[in-house]
Amino acid sequence: MKIGIVGKPNVGKSTLYNALTMGNSKVGSYPFTTIKSNEGVGYVSIKCRCRDFNVEDNPINSKCINGIRFIPVKILDTAGLVPDAWKGRGLGNQFLSDIMKAEGLIHVIDLSGETDEEGRIVKEGEFNPLEEVEFVRREVVMWMKNILMDNFDKIYKQVKHLGVDIIDALHQILSGLNISREDILETLEKMGLKNVSQLEDHNVLINFCQEILETSKPLVIAGNKIDKAVSEKNYRELNRRGVEVHPISALAEYILKKLAEDKIVYYIPGTDRFDILKPNKLDSKLYSALEMIREKIMKKWGGTGVQKLIDTLVFDKMDYIAVYPVRDVNKLSDAKGNILPDVYLVKRGTTLKDLAAIIHSEFGERVKYGVDAVTKKRISINYILKHRDVVSIGLY
Repeated sequence: MKIGIVGKPNVGKSTLYNALTMGNSKVGSYPFTTIKSNEGVGYVSIKCRCRDFNVEDNPINSKCINGIRFIPVKILDTAGLVPDAWKGRGLGNQFLSDIMKAEGLIHVIDLSGETDEEGRIVKEGEFNPLEEVEFVRREVVMWMKNILMDNFDKIYKQVKHLGVDIIDALHQILSGLNISREDILETLEKMGLKNVSQLEDHNVLINFCQEILETSKPLVIAGNKIDKAVSEKNYRELNRRGVEVHPISALAEYILKKLAEDKIVYYIPGTDRFDILKPNKLDSKLYSALEMIREKIMKKWGGTGVQKLIDTLVFDKMDYIAVYPVRDVNKLSDAKGNILPDVYLVKRGTTLKDLAAIIHSEFGERVKYGVDAVTKKRISINYILKHRDVVSIGLY
């Protein structure tokens, strides 16, 4: 799974990337600080089943901290998009292409209003963040529309003269944008489109691109720099207008993670508190910064918002669930005795047979049955997995 971070320049995308991955993406107050896309590993979190079973786990493909299981996902940091990026302005074509590699998107906006539409610094509150909300989708939609228009004669000929199904004809073009046949089918059915000629209408084609983008690339909006007074005002206004924005402070999350890494503070991502372990390692400036984070962010907003942001995208918007496969349901272990070693992120609706194939292609052919670790009952290969299930897979 890959999550893309998008938005205009200088809104904190690279800071959020660093906070999620503890990477080393460049951060600067000028447009196009990020020239080449960066890719790293971040984590979504769930309540770990170790507490439910009262066992001490030995994670292999993930990690458990105080009963919270952190599961890795790929994070992609792209350069800032500017108006008319879909026409190739700035680094538009390159990074619109990068965006489409992702399965889900985090759109970062500057709630403080101190960056204009080009990402240039302006006075705090001068730019209305509402103008950012539709910006990324508009650029991607227009870019997709142009791709389909450039290939429309080919699509039309395949459907009308060669008898190719409209879904397959569209998929030949859109598969390069990481869009599946299922996404295309769902969009066509939702819009009631059955004839390829309907897509010749400019407005219909734009609506098709909008709908398939929402279907194939679920998105959450991250309202960054929430510690500022004007940011809270803008956040409330966006909510009043029905815009779902997740308030975050990417910088606060990065500072806390960095200090936790150095064992100066104790902090678990997603929680609403931290403890200073080594006050003698803090100078007055950093100590003041931590007190500001504690009062203006942690206490006021219930945390930095960063972990909740990515969890919401993956589990709510993208509709993934987390599943624990084990070899021995009594010991909850793998063949080497590791307790609850792995967690897999799979789409809701995944069956036991699907999971077996994900773990190993050969297992998908050999799976005979499963066992639920809670009930100790057999489950069929067509059993639809639930979030946080612990199951074993029996093979022929």
